[in-house]
Amino acid sequence: MSIDERARHELFLGCETALGPERAETLMALLPPVGWADVATKQDLVHLEERLTTRFDARFVAVDARFDSVDARFDAVDARFVAVGLQFKTLEATLIGELHRTLNSQTKTLFFGIITVLTSIAGIALAVATIVSG
Repeated sequence: MSIDERARHELFLGCETALGPERAETLMALLPPVGWADVATKQDLVHLEERLTTRFDARFVAVDARFDSVDARFDAVDARFVAVGLQFKTLEATLIGELHRTLNSQTKTLFFGIITVLTSIAGIALAVATIVSG
């Protein structure tokens, strides 16, 4: 037999007549708002908790595995960045060495070129001075 709201109201009215309004309200407050078949027992809650725990444990294991996979990928990316950093340091050292050699070579060429020009100018000045005085 299904208990509906009409049956509950009739029970309340009967209790109110027999026990009085306050006691009838107290009694109705103690009864579940649905049939007893719909009320969960402590055993039902224990079973539900066990099922949920099993489900969550399985999902957490899967999530942990995915995080481990992502961590491994980040480790691989970090290793690549370290390798690229080393390549840049090697390239930088090579470029700086080449720049030093090139600047050294250009400085020597410029220095000897200026010495040659100054020597030539000094020779021409000496020749002109000799011709003018002589």
